[in-house]
Amino acid sequence: VVVLVGPGAGTLRLPDEQRGVAVVSASPIDGPSSTLRPDGDAWLLRPLGVRLQPVGLVPDDLSAISELVNVEPAEGDACGYHGCGELDGDCTIYEVDEPDDSHHVVASPMSVPCARGWDIMVRLFGSIEAVDRVGNKAAFERSKTTELVAWLATHRDRSTRANARTALWEQDVRDATFANVVSEARRALARLLPPPEGEEWVGRTLTEALPLHSRVTTDAELLAGALAESRGQPPERAIALLRGPVEAIAGLPFEGTSYLWPDGEGLTSNLILTAISAAAELAARCLAVGDTEGVFEATARGLRVLPGHEELIGLRMRAHARAGDHAAVRQEWNSYERAVNADPWSDGEPSPKLVDLRKELLHPSV
Repeated sequence: VVVLVGPGAGTLRLPDEQRGVAVVSASPIDGPSSTLRPDGDAWLLRPLGVRLQPVGLVPDDLSAISELVNVEPAEGDACGYHGCGELDGDCTIYEVDEPDDSHHVVASPMSVPCARGWDIMVRLFGSIEAVDRVGNKAAFERSKTTELVAWLATHRDRSTRANARTALWEQDVRDATFANVVSEARRALARLLPPPEGEEWVGRTLTEALPLHSRVTTDAELLAGALAESRGQPPERAIALLRGPVEAIAGLPFEGTSYLWPDGEGLTSNLILTAISAAAELAARCLAVGDTEGVFEATARGLRVLPGHEELIGLRMRAHARAGDHAAVRQEWNSYERAVNADPWSDGEPSPKLVDLRKELLHPSV
C-alpha cells in the first residue's frame, strides 16, 4: 500500500515496525527507503522500478488517512504531475497488481465493502448468479468459478488465496487449477460489465490477498442494509426501502449447490435469519398501512426460505382477517398444520401463539 500526501505533511519518519507501508511525501523525508515520483505518463516507485497510475479517494478516505499520518490537510498543493491536478490535501492509495512480462503494473483501489452503490450483485438466495443492474448474468464455464465468486463476496474480511483454496477444495488443488479458476472469474465478470478503468473485479496483488471489488455486492448485503435502514422509519419509507430487496429473495441460500463452507460457518442460517427478519418487517409495515397484497407478497418470499415460519404465517392470517376472509384464515391454518406435520424435526404440535391467534381471529368471543 502506498499513501501519497502533499508538502503540508512536513518531514515524516516511518517506524521500523511499519515496513509494510510506504508513506511518500512531496516534502523531504529523512532517509527514505523508497520514493514515488512522476515518470512520463505514470509514477515510478524506486528502487523497485514499479510504474503505476494514481487512483483518487473520496473525502472520507482522505480524512481517515490524514488522521493516520497525523497531518493537517494542505490547501492547493500541486502534485507536480499533469495527470493528477491539484492535491488540495488529497492522499492517494494504491494496491499494486501482479507484474506482467514487461514489469509494468497498474494500481487498483483497495477493495472494501461500501454502501455508495454497486455495479454487480452476487445472488445468494436461490441459484447462485452474478448479475448487473439490468439483470444480465455472468457466464461462468466452471462451477468452481461460481463458487469462488460467492465465497469472495461473503468473506471480504479474510479473502486470501489460501483461505479460498481451503474452503473450495477438500484436498490440495494444483496452483495452475486455482489460477485458472481465478482468471475465469475475473474474465467472466469483466464480460458481464467492464470494470472501472485500470481496475479489476477480482484484484491482482503481490500478496496472499484476493480482494473482490467494492462495487460487487450480494443480495444478502443489500437486504441486511435495507433492514437496518428501515428501523425507526415511518411505514411508507420502510416499505420503500425493503420492498425491492425482499422481492429479490428467490429461494433458500445456496439453493441447488453442494458447497460445504456455508453450513460449516453458520452462514446459511444467518442468511435465513436475515431473510425472515426482512420479510416479516416488510409484511408488518404493509399490514400497518392496510396493504394486504404487500403482506402476502412479503411473507411468500420469506416462506420460500423457511416454510411454516410462525411469525410469517401469523401475519398472513391477520391480513386475511382484516380483509374479512375467514375462509382464507382457515386455509392458511390448514397449510401451516400440514407444514408442521411434514417437518421431520417437528413434534407435530402447532405453535401455541398461532393457536391463540386462530381463536382470536375466528372466534373473537371465545
